[in-house]
Amino acid sequence: MILGGWRYIAASVIGTSHENTGSTCQDANRCQTFPAPGGGEVLAAAVADGAGSAICGAEGAAITCRALMDLVSKHVTAGKSIEQVSRDTANSWISTIQHILDQEAESAGRERRDFACTVLGVVICESCTACLQVGDGVIVLSQCEANTYGHVFWPDRGEYANTTHFVTENDSAERLHFESAQRRVVEAALLTDGLQSIALDYQKQVAHEPFFRGLFRPLRSAAEGGLEQLSGSLATFLRSPRVNEKTDDDKTLVLASRWFDPATPCIAV
Repeated sequence: MILGGWRYIAASVIGTSHENTGSTCQDANRCQTFPAPGGGEVLAAAVADGAGSAICGAEGAAITCRALMDLVSKHVTAGKSIEQVSRDTANSWISTIQHILDQEAESAGRERRDFACTVLGVVICESCTACLQVGDGVIVLSQCEANTYGHVFWPDRGEYANTTHFVTENDSAERLHFESAQRRVVEAALLTDGLQSIALDYQKQVAHEPFFRGLFRPLRSAAEGGLEQLSGSLATFLRSPRVNEKTDDDKTLVLASRWFDPATPCIAV
Protein backbone atom coordinates (compact mmCIF):
# COMPACT_ATOMS: atom_id res chain seq x y z
CA MET A 1 0.00 0.00 0.00
CA ILE A 2 1.32 3.40 -1.04
CA LEU A 3 0.00 6.41 0.88
CA GLY A 4 -0.26 9.72 -0.95
CA GLY A 5 -2.27 12.90 -0.61
CA TRP A 6 -6.02 12.80 -0.12
CA ARG A 7 -8.19 12.48 -3.22
CA TYR A 8 -11.94 12.78 -2.86
CA ILE A 9 -15.12 12.69 -4.90
CA ALA A 10 -18.72 13.41 -3.92
CA ALA A 11 -22.25 13.48 -5.27
CA SER A 12 -25.73 14.33 -4.01
CA VAL A 13 -28.60 13.23 -6.27
CA ILE A 14 -32.35 13.48 -6.04
CA GLY A 15 -34.40 10.37 -5.31
CA THR A 16 -37.22 9.19 -7.54
CA SER A 17 -39.78 9.89 -4.80
CA HIS A 18 -38.84 13.58 -4.82
CA GLU A 19 -38.67 13.66 -8.62
CA ASN A 20 -42.21 12.31 -8.82
CA THR A 21 -43.52 15.06 -6.54
CA GLY A 22 -41.58 17.86 -8.25
CA SER A 23 -39.40 18.40 -5.19
CA THR A 24 -35.66 19.03 -5.07
CA CYS A 25 -32.74 17.12 -3.59
CA GLN A 26 -32.58 17.76 0.15
CA ASP A 27 -29.10 16.31 0.67
CA ALA A 28 -25.84 18.27 0.76
CA ASN A 29 -22.15 17.56 1.09
CA ARG A 30 -18.79 19.27 1.54
CA CYS A 31 -15.25 17.87 1.46
CA GLN A 32 -11.90 19.66 1.48
CA THR A 33 -8.36 19.55 2.80
CA PHE A 34 -6.44 21.97 5.00
CA PRO A 35 -2.76 22.30 5.90
CA ALA A 36 -2.24 20.63 9.26
CA PRO A 37 -0.54 22.54 12.08
CA GLY A 38 3.06 21.39 12.11
CA GLY A 39 2.88 19.98 8.58
CA GLY A 40 0.87 17.41 6.73
CA GLU A 41 -2.72 17.51 5.59
CA VAL A 42 -6.13 17.44 7.25
CA LEU A 43 -9.15 16.01 5.47
CA ALA A 44 -12.59 17.25 6.51
CA ALA A 45 -15.91 16.03 5.12
CA ALA A 46 -19.57 16.57 5.96
CA VAL A 47 -22.90 15.33 4.65
CA ALA A 48 -26.40 16.36 5.70
CA ASP A 49 -29.93 15.28 4.87
CA GLY A 50 -32.75 17.80 5.13
CA ALA A 51 -35.84 16.54 6.93
CA GLY A 52 -38.68 15.68 4.57
CA SER A 53 -41.10 17.46 6.87
CA ALA A 54 -39.01 20.66 6.97
CA ILE A 55 -39.95 23.27 4.38
CA CYS A 56 -36.34 24.53 4.21
CA GLY A 57 -34.62 21.20 4.84
CA ALA A 58 -32.46 21.45 1.71
CA GLU A 59 -31.23 24.90 2.74
CA GLY A 60 -30.59 23.65 6.27
CA ALA A 61 -28.47 20.78 4.95
CA ALA A 62 -26.39 23.07 2.72
CA ILE A 63 -25.88 25.64 5.49
CA THR A 64 -24.91 22.95 8.00
CA CYS A 65 -22.26 21.39 5.74
CA ARG A 66 -20.79 24.78 4.87
CA ALA A 67 -20.75 25.88 8.52
CA LEU A 68 -19.04 22.69 9.69
CA MET A 69 -16.27 23.14 7.12
CA ASP A 70 -15.79 26.74 8.24
CA LEU A 71 -15.53 25.64 11.87
CA VAL A 72 -12.91 23.00 11.05
CA SER A 73 -10.98 25.60 9.04
CA LYS A 74 -11.00 28.01 11.99
CA HIS A 75 -9.86 25.24 14.35
CA VAL A 76 -6.90 24.31 12.14
CA THR A 77 -6.01 27.91 11.24
CA ALA A 78 -5.79 28.69 14.95
CA GLY A 79 -3.00 26.12 15.19
CA LYS A 80 -5.05 23.49 17.01
CA SER A 81 -4.48 19.82 16.29
CA ILE A 82 -7.07 17.20 15.39
CA GLU A 83 -6.24 15.51 18.70
CA GLN A 84 -7.70 18.63 20.33
CA VAL A 85 -11.11 18.05 18.70
CA SER A 86 -13.06 16.78 21.71
CA ARG A 87 -16.72 16.13 22.48
CA ASP A 88 -16.85 19.65 23.92
CA THR A 89 -15.46 20.95 20.62
CA ALA A 90 -18.09 19.02 18.68
CA ASN A 91 -20.85 20.32 20.96
CA SER A 92 -19.65 23.89 20.45
CA TRP A 93 -19.70 23.33 16.69
CA ILE A 94 -23.29 22.06 16.87
CA SER A 95 -24.26 25.09 18.96
CA THR A 96 -22.65 27.42 16.41
CA ILE A 97 -24.48 25.68 13.56
CA GLN A 98 -27.75 26.13 15.44
CA HIS A 99 -26.99 29.82 15.91
CA ILE A 100 -26.31 30.21 12.17
CA LEU A 101 -29.58 28.42 11.38
CA ASP A 102 -31.39 30.69 13.87
CA GLN A 103 -30.06 33.72 12.01
CA GLU A 104 -31.12 32.26 8.67
CA ALA A 105 -34.56 31.44 10.05
CA GLU A 106 -35.03 34.95 11.45
CA SER A 107 -33.99 36.46 8.12
CA ALA A 108 -36.51 34.27 6.28
CA GLY A 109 -39.30 34.81 8.79
CA ARG A 110 -39.24 31.15 9.81
CA GLU A 111 -38.18 28.98 12.75
CA ARG A 112 -35.08 26.86 13.19
CA ARG A 113 -37.04 23.61 12.87
CA ASP A 114 -37.96 24.62 9.31
CA PHE A 115 -34.28 23.98 8.47
CA ALA A 116 -34.09 20.58 10.19
CA CYS A 117 -31.40 18.20 8.93
CA THR A 118 -29.05 15.46 10.03
CA VAL A 119 -25.27 15.93 10.00
CA LEU A 120 -22.26 13.63 9.75
CA GLY A 121 -18.68 14.86 9.84
CA VAL A 122 -15.11 13.53 9.90
CA VAL A 123 -11.79 15.27 10.46
CA ILE A 124 -8.72 13.17 9.71
CA CYS A 125 -5.00 13.86 10.09
CA GLU A 126 -2.02 11.51 9.78
CA SER A 127 -2.70 9.54 12.95
CA CYS A 128 -5.97 10.77 14.47
CA THR A 129 -9.60 10.76 13.35
CA ALA A 130 -12.53 12.63 14.91
CA CYS A 131 -16.11 11.73 13.92
CA LEU A 132 -19.43 13.33 14.83
CA GLN A 133 -23.00 12.51 13.92
CA VAL A 134 -26.54 13.63 14.71
CA GLY A 135 -29.23 11.49 13.11
CA ASP A 136 -29.06 8.68 10.56
CA GLY A 137 -26.64 8.07 7.72
CA VAL A 138 -23.30 6.39 8.29
CA ILE A 139 -19.54 7.02 8.37
CA VAL A 140 -17.37 4.13 7.14
CA LEU A 141 -13.59 4.03 7.59
CA SER A 142 -10.69 1.83 6.52
CA GLN A 143 -7.45 1.80 8.47
CA CYS A 144 -3.98 1.27 7.06
CA GLU A 145 -3.34 -1.89 9.06
CA ALA A 146 -6.77 -3.48 8.69
CA ASN A 147 -7.65 -3.04 5.00
CA THR A 148 -11.31 -3.58 5.90
CA TYR A 149 -14.30 -1.24 6.10
CA GLY A 150 -16.19 -0.62 9.32
CA HIS A 151 -18.88 1.82 10.41
CA VAL A 152 -18.26 4.27 13.23
CA PHE A 153 -21.83 4.74 14.51
CA TRP A 154 -24.86 2.69 13.58
CA PRO A 155 -27.56 4.97 12.03
CA ASP A 156 -29.54 6.76 14.73
CA ARG A 157 -33.27 6.22 14.50
CA GLY A 158 -35.98 8.16 16.30
CA GLU A 159 -38.75 6.88 18.53
CA TYR A 160 -40.96 5.92 15.59
CA ALA A 161 -40.34 4.14 12.28
CA ASN A 162 -38.71 6.22 9.54
CA THR A 163 -37.79 9.00 11.96
CA THR A 164 -34.46 10.25 13.23
CA HIS A 165 -32.90 13.17 15.11
CA PHE A 166 -31.82 16.53 13.71
CA VAL A 167 -29.12 19.09 14.42
CA THR A 168 -31.84 21.71 14.95
CA GLU A 169 -33.28 19.98 18.05
CA ASN A 170 -32.73 21.62 21.42
CA ASP A 171 -31.37 18.38 22.89
CA SER A 172 -28.97 17.73 20.03
CA ALA A 173 -26.04 17.68 22.49
CA GLU A 174 -27.60 14.57 24.02
CA ARG A 175 -28.16 13.08 20.56
CA LEU A 176 -24.62 13.78 19.38
CA HIS A 177 -22.43 10.76 18.67
CA PHE A 178 -18.73 11.58 18.92
CA GLU A 179 -15.54 9.59 18.69
CA SER A 180 -11.89 10.53 18.51
CA ALA A 181 -9.23 7.85 18.15
CA GLN A 182 -5.55 7.50 17.34
CA ARG A 183 -5.72 5.56 14.08
CA ARG A 184 -4.31 5.86 10.56
CA VAL A 185 -7.36 6.08 8.35
CA VAL A 186 -6.61 5.70 4.65
CA GLU A 187 -10.15 5.72 3.23
CA ALA A 188 -13.39 7.30 4.41
CA ALA A 189 -16.96 7.26 3.17
CA LEU A 190 -19.91 9.34 4.37
CA LEU A 191 -23.43 8.68 3.16
CA THR A 192 -26.99 9.72 3.89
CA ASP A 193 -29.77 7.30 4.77
CA GLY A 194 -30.85 6.92 1.14
CA LEU A 195 -27.92 4.52 0.64
CA GLN A 196 -28.10 2.64 3.92
CA SER A 197 -30.02 -0.32 2.48
CA ILE A 198 -27.23 -0.86 -0.06
CA ALA A 199 -24.16 0.05 1.99
CA LEU A 200 -25.04 -1.77 5.22
CA ASP A 201 -25.73 -5.38 6.15
CA TYR A 202 -28.61 -4.94 8.58
CA GLN A 203 -28.70 -8.58 9.62
CA LYS A 204 -25.08 -8.53 10.82
CA GLN A 205 -25.05 -4.77 11.56
CA VAL A 206 -21.83 -4.20 9.61
CA ALA A 207 -20.75 -2.27 6.53
CA HIS A 208 -21.26 -4.16 3.26
CA GLU A 209 -17.60 -4.31 2.27
CA PRO A 210 -18.01 -5.28 -1.43
CA PHE A 211 -20.00 -2.08 -1.98
CA PHE A 212 -17.14 0.08 -0.71
CA ARG A 213 -14.30 -1.88 -2.30
CA GLY A 214 -15.86 -1.47 -5.74
CA LEU A 215 -16.40 2.26 -5.31
CA PHE A 216 -12.96 3.04 -3.90
CA ARG A 217 -11.01 1.08 -6.53
CA PRO A 218 -11.00 3.76 -9.29
CA LEU A 219 -10.26 6.53 -6.78
CA ARG A 220 -7.01 4.84 -5.76
CA SER A 221 -5.44 5.33 -9.18
CA ALA A 222 -7.03 8.66 -10.06
CA ALA A 223 -4.90 11.67 -10.85
CA GLU A 224 -6.03 14.92 -9.30
CA GLY A 225 -7.28 16.20 -12.64
CA GLY A 226 -9.61 13.22 -13.04
CA LEU A 227 -11.57 13.70 -9.86
CA GLU A 228 -14.26 15.90 -11.40
CA GLN A 229 -14.97 13.22 -13.98
CA LEU A 230 -15.10 10.54 -11.28
CA SER A 231 -17.54 12.64 -9.27
CA GLY A 232 -19.73 12.77 -12.36
CA SER A 233 -19.47 9.00 -12.74
CA LEU A 234 -20.41 8.61 -9.09
CA ALA A 235 -23.52 10.77 -9.61
CA THR A 236 -24.46 8.68 -12.64
CA PHE A 237 -24.12 5.50 -10.59
CA LEU A 238 -26.31 6.92 -7.81
CA ARG A 239 -28.99 7.80 -10.39
CA SER A 240 -28.81 4.41 -12.10
CA PRO A 241 -31.80 2.01 -12.24
CA ARG A 242 -29.90 -0.62 -10.22
CA VAL A 243 -29.64 1.86 -7.34
CA ASN A 244 -33.08 3.44 -7.75
CA GLU A 245 -34.79 0.05 -7.70
CA LYS A 246 -33.45 -0.39 -4.17
CA THR A 247 -34.07 3.11 -2.82
CA ASP A 248 -36.27 6.04 -3.90
CA ASP A 249 -34.72 8.53 -1.45
CA ASP A 250 -32.17 11.27 -2.09
CA LYS A 251 -28.65 9.87 -2.02
CA THR A 252 -25.34 11.43 -1.00
CA LEU A 253 -21.94 9.75 -0.99
CA VAL A 254 -18.52 11.22 -0.23
CA LEU A 255 -15.46 9.03 -0.87
CA ALA A 256 -11.94 10.04 0.18
CA SER A 257 -8.76 8.00 -0.19
CA ARG A 258 -5.05 8.49 0.35
CA TRP A 259 -4.30 4.94 -0.79
CA PHE A 260 -2.51 5.29 -4.13
CA ASP A 261 -2.37 2.25 -6.39
CA PRO A 262 -1.20 3.20 -9.90
CA ALA A 263 -1.58 -0.42 -11.04
CA THR A 264 -5.34 -0.36 -10.48
CA PRO A 265 -7.29 0.36 -13.69
CA CYS A 266 -9.12 3.67 -13.39
CA ILE A 267 -12.66 2.77 -14.43
CA ALA A 268 -15.97 4.52 -13.90
CA VAL A 269 -18.08 3.34 -11.00
